[in-house]
Amino acid sequence: MNLLDFIFPLKCPVCGNVLKRGENGICHSCRVSLPRVSEPRCKRCGKPIDVPEEQYCHDCERKRKGADALTAGVALWVYDTRMKRVMANFKYEGCTADASFFAKELVRFHGTEIARWRAEAIVPVPIHRRKKWFRGYNQAVVLADELGKLLQLPVLSDVLLRTRYTKPQKGLDSKQRTANVAGAFALKEKGENTLCSLRSVLLVDDIYTTGATLEACGDILCRTGVQEVYFVCLCIGKD
Repeated sequence: MNLLDFIFPLKCPVCGNVLKRGENGICHSCRVSLPRVSEPRCKRCGKPIDVPEEQYCHDCERKRKGADALTAGVALWVYDTRMKRVMANFKYEGCTADASFFAKELVRFHGTEIARWRAEAIVPVPIHRRKKWFRGYNQAVVLADELGKLLQLPVLSDVLLRTRYTKPQKGLDSKQRTANVAGAFALKEKGENTLCSLRSVLLVDDIYTTGATLEACGDILCRTGVQEVYFVCLCIGKD
């Protein structure tokens, strides 16, 4: 243990306890008890589903009948009460150091699948400048930067812009969420020149509920000529 570790001991991002020797990024108790997404899961968004015979969750089955900007995606954990607290700490309480652990877990469990997508760049979902000013950072950018290091992919955090301040998606149903983010994103001035040569892009966000935010961003990317838009999230709701 070096001096910095003694003064500022590493803590578990879930329970907040100081990590013991040999515990890597998270304490043993939390590692084995986190609600990790497992099969059966939706083949499009990765959301856990209750019926093994089904290939898609309810939302994705409905979306398949119309235009869809997202190709596929994965998430690490089910968005339960405990993970809500963890994500709130990451988004609002400045716990940006946890992003390194989150990124490593994404690659550990989904690295093979992500590699198959052959994404050429990572694009974090933008937040409105007012929210960024208040928080001091965009948690999706922090996570994307850590993923970029592990996947050796460029992170394009300056191509998408959140043009409209939207109310929180929490508490809204699927239609309301879609309406809430409609027209809320746009390309930055030089974004099209950066994206037009890319075939496959990986979107990064913290939480997936109905996918409305990611779809709105994916739609913008597809308009520039991107053919495949994949995504990774830390948490995802149940079907």
